[in-house]
Amino acid sequence: MIRIRPPAPGPLPGVFARATTSRRALRVLGLVAACAAGACGDRGAPTSPVPVTAAGDTLVSDARIGTLPSGQRPPWLAYLDSSGAGAARDRAAVDAQVRTAGLPGWTPAPLGPDFYLTSDMTDTWFHGAEAWRIADIIVSFQTPTGGWSKAVDVRTRPRAPGESFASGANWTWISTFDNGATAEELRFLGATARAQGDARHIASFMAGLGYIARSQFPNGCWPQVYPLEGSYHDAATFNDRVMVRVLELLDAVGRGEYPFVPASARAAAAASSARGLACTLAAQVVVAGRRTVWAQQHDPLTLAPVKARAYEPVALCGLESAGVMDYLMALTAPAADAVAAVHAAAGWFRANAIYGYEYRQPDIVASPGAGPLWARFYEIGSGRPIFGDRDGSVHYLVGEISMERRLGYAWYTAAPLGTLQRYDAWALQRPAAALHPASRIWTSRPNAGY
Repeated sequence: MIRIRPPAPGPLPGVFARATTSRRALRVLGLVAACAAGACGDRGAPTSPVPVTAAGDTLVSDARIGTLPSGQRPPWLAYLDSSGAGAARDRAAVDAQVRTAGLPGWTPAPLGPDFYLTSDMTDTWFHGAEAWRIADIIVSFQTPTGGWSKAVDVRTRPRAPGESFASGANWTWISTFDNGATAEELRFLGATARAQGDARHIASFMAGLGYIARSQFPNGCWPQVYPLEGSYHDAATFNDRVMVRVLELLDAVGRGEYPFVPASARAAAAASSARGLACTLAAQVVVAGRRTVWAQQHDPLTLAPVKARAYEPVALCGLESAGVMDYLMALTAPAADAVAAVHAAAGWFRANAIYGYEYRQPDIVASPGAGPLWARFYEIGSGRPIFGDRDGSVHYLVGEISMERRLGYAWYTAAPLGTLQRYDAWALQRPAAALHPASRIWTSRPNAGY
């Protein structure tokens, strides 16, 4: 668990009020933490939170690894070397095709929507020619390292020699877990291989499992992009269900849902999932002795919450944390630490629910009796909703950020309500009695419950 000590408490203003805080009070383990849980004082002319400096070029580097205890360094250094070798291998494969074909240079892969399985892809459909055709295309876009990019058209035609594995004009996002990439391709290949038994599809699926194994951090979490590309892409990523999707896939493999996977690989998948679960539980943020929820991204070495894009500040995250909680509740035999994490997250969601407002993008408007809603981001410590903009500034009011960001990002969500309803049924079998103090459910703030 990541423990954060908030500053001394002050009086609590309204949830959408603006407040002034001193820079010294904001520097808590390098995070934006304005006040104690449920407290933030008003000290003069209103301002927005102090912006957070963006992360450096990479979160996983020789220099940063060198700050770890000596016993922890070797696996991280080996991971960094493996990442670099994978990146070189991916690029070399395309460069070789460019030379062989006499092309002037590589070209982007065809742009397309992010690939997801759909409800019409039934077991019967996966036995058909169309599933086989798409599976062949998916195999063609798999990188030598074993993953896939996002926003690539994998329905129309196979990858051409000399094309990048990604659709961007720059050599980036070559393989990733973002927006369902890699996990969804593997689910598709797994279903097709299970139905049709094509050796090429099976081999591609197994190579994808190898990619997941290589990309897993020594501590058990996964980055957004691998081979590593630097910046927030190197973070342990819960955004867009990165961690949850990978864990769900590994669990399916470990349960034997893909019978063509050898027993040894099923066991390896189960072990990898167990390490990922342990990292997930370790990343749950503790404030003032109480477990809360998760950030969108966590430092890969320390698991402290970190920012991502300019408008995604260091914060606790409502949407992604609901997905993590759902995953933990789906475990068939959860250990005590997973049970405690779920109870604590449920308490945090109830304590931070917003009532009396509706989200009518781009605005949040008063509406008696409405709710509950949750903000996308909550300031660590104060529990206030916060909102980021393209210039890196952080605000307490969604109306203070640019209209482009107000329209281009989901700042509120009702998704945790469904999670809490599922929790009520789950908790009947796993009551929260006798939990460790760090797992206590938060019930002391206004708007507790739902």
